[in-house]
Formats: sequence, C-alpha cells, structure tokens
Amino acid sequence: MNQSFYIGALGAGSQQTKLNVVSNNIANVNTVGFKAQYSAFSDLVYAETRSSAGGDAVKTGSGTRVDLVKTDMTDMPYRDTGIDNDYAIAGEGYFMLQDPVTGDITYSRDGRFQLSKLDDKYYLVNTDGKRVLNLDKEEITYDVKPATYPGEEDETEEEEEEELEEGEHDPRAIGVYTFSRRDGIQSIGNNEYTVTAKNGEPILLENAKVIKGALEESNTDFAQEMTRMMEAQRAYSYALKMVQTSDEVESTINALR
Repeated sequence: MNQSFYIGALGAGSQQTKLNVVSNNIANVNTVGFKAQYSAFSDLVYAETRSSAGGDAVKTGSGTRVDLVKTDMTDMPYRDTGIDNDYAIAGEGYFMLQDPVTGDITYSRDGRFQLSKLDDKYYLVNTDGKRVLNLDKEEITYDVKPATYPGEEDETEEEEEEELEEGEHDPRAIGVYTFSRRDGIQSIGNNEYTVTAKNGEPILLENAKVIKGALEESNTDFAQEMTRMMEAQRAYSYALKMVQTSDEVESTINALR
C-alpha cells in the first residue's frame, strides 16, 4: 500500500499522544507541585531517490513519532495555606517518600502532608499514605500528636525537644534531595517520580529551604497548553486527511484493474 497511508496513520497516533499529554497538563493546572510534560518528536528513516534520468537525489521521509515525553522541572512560587502540615520547597529538590508496604522510594514536590497513626506512633505521610523521610532517610514519627496538628485537640502535652549533638540531624526535619543529573526522572503518576541509574544516588540538600504552611503552585502554563492543543488538533486532522486521501487513491487504482 502507498507509504503515505502509513505516514499519515503514524502521524495521527503521535499527535494523539501529544494531545493526551497536553490534556493532562491542563487538568492539573491547579494541582499542587505539578510539573508539566511535553512531547519530544523525532524524524524516522529518510531515503534518497533518483529518477531514471539521474540528477540530484531527493530525500523522502517516513514521518515522525513521539520519541519521549519530558517533564519540565522548573521551580514555581509557593502560596501560603496556614495549614501546619503543608510544606513547600523554595528552590531545587524533592521530598523523599517511602511506601510502607513495598519499601519503594519515590520523590515529589507535593507537600500536602498529614499525620497517620499506627499502633502508638504518628507518621508524617502524603495523601497516598507514603511516609515522608527525614535528613537521614528515616521515617518522621511522633510519640504523641503535635500540638500544632490542625483541627484536633492535643492528646498530651508536646514532647520536649531533644538536644542534638554536633553533627546530628533533627529526626523530624523533612529531608530534601536532588540528583547530579535530573534529566531522566520519570513520572509515575499521582505527582510522584522515580529515578534511574543515570540519575545517580540522591544527594541531601543540607541548606534546602522548606516553607511550613505553604504549597508550591503548578507550573502548567494554561495559554501555552491551549496553543499546543490547537497545533496538535490541526496536525491530527491533516494526518487523518492524508490517510483518507491515500485510501481513496488505492481504491481508484484497484477499480481500474
């Protein structure tokens, strides 16, 4: 069948992928700590063709495809919420989270935390119940409910703060981590990310600024996403038109035989 049929079908599929990415960005325009994604396209195989009379070669392509979907990790301003267990990172870095069931480590910029009680301890967790880790990659726990916990009465008086020896970290200080290479960090949904070997080991940011009672804004640019959507929709319609035209040409040729 005519190569244009395949080029058109491949183009339509790629533009559909782009539309899905753009739609997800728009849906999360108000999601705390959300990082917008964008599609990166690459050209497929090119071939050189010559006429029987010779002359300069003409390059013919095989279309394009979505090579990968990248995440824009640009830091955004934060807004005050006044809620004690909300946190925002001012600048670079990620919160480190641990799944209490599987032990898997993920990272996020979403600082909507809360306290979850298990047995006789309270754990600082995110909205999915994953536990927030401290500067030593350990779970942040409380023996009693902190007096600043919003909407609840104190169960007991606040625990006295322990004196720290030189070089020790506060076990309840939220850890902020980064990587020597941030490209390749993969979104796994729910505003969380996982890393690969190319990113290296997590690096603790000792002087990271964590803002209590605040949340980071989404970095989705609504106007830009609407422009991308219109571009993708138009390209999608053109690709389908190519498929339709190719099919009509083939039908006409077959009818002449």
